[in-house]
Amino acid sequence: MYIDKHYPFEIVKMDYSLTGFDDFLDFATLSIHYNQIYSGFVEELNNLLKDEPSLQPLSLDEILFNEHLLNDAKKNKIITAGSGVYNHQIVFNSISPKNKTLISNSLNDAIIKKYQTLTCFYQELKDECMKMDYGFVFLVCDQNGDVFIKSILGNNTTVKENLCPILGIDMFEHAYFLKYKNNKKAYVEGCIKYINFDFVNHEYEECLKAIKKLKRS
Repeated sequence: MYIDKHYPFEIVKMDYSLTGFDDFLDFATLSIHYNQIYSGFVEELNNLLKDEPSLQPLSLDEILFNEHLLNDAKKNKIITAGSGVYNHQIVFNSISPKNKTLISNSLNDAIIKKYQTLTCFYQELKDECMKMDYGFVFLVCDQNGDVFIKSILGNNTTVKENLCPILGIDMFEHAYFLKYKNNKKAYVEGCIKYINFDFVNHEYEECLKAIKKLKRS
């Protein structure tokens, strides 16, 4: 995702406004999440890389995958900021109030292969989110093209495991607490209701293309 982007990194634009959801996320919650939390990660990452010319041509995936290239004094901070940027790119694109597209046949087949039915998949996704206190829950694609739910604790990513995230839900309190308080269930149900299958279907196909390209090389 955005593998051609490098320093200076920019905030990805959403296809909806901060007031786009009628019954899910309000302006204040989305604004804090997008304009402060996510934007803060982007700003911090750029500040950390401004004196690192060897890292500036690298994509975010390349930076996070090659930790041995990072300055030891900055390594943890770069990983944390980079992970925050990477994960939020997925999270904000995984939902949309405008989405009318259904799940693609190929992704539907991959999910049913793993979870038997879409109903079982959604329930498993909800269960994993409810168990997560601070971190992210992703639907990922592995190097065989198989998909499964992957929980990531804290500000880490799926990059080092060579797992391609195609759907993400942020379970840090900053994503929902202002509106939902401790009602995580309502927040998670909203995330599932507003899944942006335009994005998710596209990311899955991009992952499959990358797998085929890797096998040919």
